[in-house]
Amino acid sequence: MRSLFKHRLFNIASIFCFGYALVSLLMIFSVDTTVLGINAFIKPMKFGFSAGILFLTFSWYFTFIPRRLYSSFNRFAWVNVGVMAFELSWILVQAVRGTLSHFNMNTPFEGIMFGIMGVSIAISTAWTLLLLRWTWFYDFRINQGLLWALRFSILYFVIFGFTGFIMGAQGAHTVGEADGGAGIPILNWSLQHGDLRISHFLGLHAMQILPFLAWLLKLRPLGSFILSAGYGALCFYLLTLALNGVSPL
Repeated sequence: MRSLFKHRLFNIASIFCFGYALVSLLMIFSVDTTVLGINAFIKPMKFGFSAGILFLTFSWYFTFIPRRLYSSFNRFAWVNVGVMAFELSWILVQAVRGTLSHFNMNTPFEGIMFGIMGVSIAISTAWTLLLLRWTWFYDFRINQGLLWALRFSILYFVIFGFTGFIMGAQGAHTVGEADGGAGIPILNWSLQHGDLRISHFLGLHAMQILPFLAWLLKLRPLGSFILSAGYGALCFYLLTLALNGVSPL
């Protein structure tokens, strides 16, 4: 782990996130509370694993940056860990209560918490553009094919991270029907209508998928560019389908 993931705070935070996810997984089998027709602890489990993977990705990114950027990166790390700690805590609290954490305006307090969550996520997501800027203006100790995949993946992370505000604006992630209909196991993406979570998920996890594929396939810059552009086109296509209320499944 030390050779690949070198940022101490992100490493520690990832361990906590995976622990949070495992506890949520255990709760799925021991508690029958449901929200929108599924076990209430599926959501915290998914968010915990996703956050843990993201933090390990940032820790991996840290291995390539010049030492002069360490202070800026550490500030970025503290903001991200703080934001995610708040979000995961609220998601778990609401799961225990058996109610929604997102799009919940049932009480003034829940509305305020949802608003704070949205603003904090917007700040941390936008701040990730700083990492993209560094890949252009500083000497990264990384091969060029992997570097191009990293550039695209950060861009997609930000763009499709902000599609969360489309969901927030309509107060739901399903288009064409109310949330809570039939969906695929675990991910619960709609089988019958448009679902904004699909492109949102693939865009956010481009930061793992694209660099991994570039490394696995030993891509040169042109190959990495073509792969990344195609991946982005797929994400935009899925977003278009969702906005039109069409399920790709």
